[in-house]
Amino acid sequence: MTTILAEYLVTDQTTLLFVVRHEEEQPRVEQIPLTRAQLNAHVVRNPSGSAAVSPSDPLNELIAPLSRHCEPGDTIWFVPHDVLHYLPLHALLLGDRHLIDRNPVCYTPSASVMRYCQAKRRPGSRRVLVYADPRADMPLVHAREQALAITRLFGRDAVLRMGAQASVAKLEKDLAGLDGHLRVLHLACHGRYDPERPLRSGVFLARDGSDDGNLSAERILTMSLPADLVTISACESGTNARHPGDELIGLTRALIYAGAASVLVSLWAVDEVSTGLLMQHFYRELLSGTDKAEALRRAQRRLRDMTAAEVVAQCEQAAAATGDDATGEDWIDARLLLEESVAAVRFRAGDYAGAQVGYERLLPRASGPRLLRLEMGETRSRWAAAGAIERADYKRKIYEDPYHWAPFILVGDWR
Repeated sequence: MTTILAEYLVTDQTTLLFVVRHEEEQPRVEQIPLTRAQLNAHVVRNPSGSAAVSPSDPLNELIAPLSRHCEPGDTIWFVPHDVLHYLPLHALLLGDRHLIDRNPVCYTPSASVMRYCQAKRRPGSRRVLVYADPRADMPLVHAREQALAITRLFGRDAVLRMGAQASVAKLEKDLAGLDGHLRVLHLACHGRYDPERPLRSGVFLARDGSDDGNLSAERILTMSLPADLVTISACESGTNARHPGDELIGLTRALIYAGAASVLVSLWAVDEVSTGLLMQHFYRELLSGTDKAEALRRAQRRLRDMTAAEVVAQCEQAAAATGDDATGEDWIDARLLLEESVAAVRFRAGDYAGAQVGYERLLPRASGPRLLRLEMGETRSRWAAAGAIERADYKRKIYEDPYHWAPFILVGDWR
C-alpha cells in the first residue's frame, strides 16, 4: 500500500484537486465543478456533513477522482482548502460506500506541515497520559469511563488523572518527567471554540488556585508537548479560524507547534456516549500494531455499525463496574448517568416501554435539572409507547449517521 497526497484549491469558478504519488514527478490535476459559493452554501447548511450520505449529493464529486488515482487500502493524505477545512471528506461517498470503507485518511492544514509532523515521530515511546472529567461543575461520566477503559488497555504504561488532579500544573509536571518520551496524551474533557479569538479556543482542565484551568491554544504555544499522538476527546477541538493565505489558527496548529506528531480532534460538538465507544475501539486497534490512520478508520466503521443491543451491553457493563473506581457521590452520579444513557438507547431502538421503565427507576434518585430531564424522557417514552406500531429493533445501528462517527479527524503523521 502507498500514500496519496490529495490537495485542493477552491476558487470562485471551480475547485481543483492536485493528486501526488511518490513515483510520479508531476501532480495530476482534476477539475471539480464546484464553486466557492456552492461549497460555502452547502457546508454552512450542513456543518456535521450528515447530508453527504446521499449518492446524489454534489459534495461527493470532491472525492470522485480518487478512485482513478489510488487503490483500496492506500492512505489518502488530504490537504483541504478554504471551507473544505470544515468538511469530513472521509464521510463522503465514493460510489455507494463511504470513503473510509475503502481508504484510511489523514489531514494536514498544508503540505509543508507533514514534514514537520513526521520529524516529531516517537515510534519507541510507550508512556501514556490520560486526563479526564476535570470539572465537578461540568461532569462527564462517559469521559471518566472512557479514561478508565483506555488506562486499562495500556496497563502499566498509562498514568490517569481525573477530577481535581487533572490540572494544567499537573500536566506540565507529568510532561517534564517524561523527558520527551510520550506515546499518547489523551484529554477527555469539555472544549470550546472562540470564533472571535481563536487562540483562546481550548479545553477545560481542573481549576487550581488562581489557575482557571483553560488550556487554550495560546497557552499551548508556550509549552513543550512532545507526544507521538495527542487526542482531544472534546467538542469542536479541531475547529480553526482561517486567516489570509489559508493559514489555520487554533488548537490543532498549536498542538503541532508544541511538538505533537499527530493530533486527533473533532470538527463539531460530539455525543458523549458514541465518542467514548469510538475512543475505546481506536486505542484497541492502535495497541494491536495498526497505524493511526487505519486504526481510526476501523474504529469509525465499528462505531457506525454498532447495534443498539451492543451499545446497551457496553453501558450496562460500565455501570456494573462503576463501583470499582468511584465512591460516594461520584459513584451515585456515574451510575445514574450510565443508566440514563441505557434508557436513551432503548428509546432510539424503538423500545419505548423499556425506556419508560428505565426512566421511572431513575426518577426517585434524581433532583434539580436532572430530575426535569428524566421527567421529560419518561413522558416522551410513555407517549411513544402508547402510539407505537412497530416492535423494538435492537439490531438498529443507532450511530449510523455521520454526526456520530465522522467528526474526529487525524491531523499529521498517520503512522
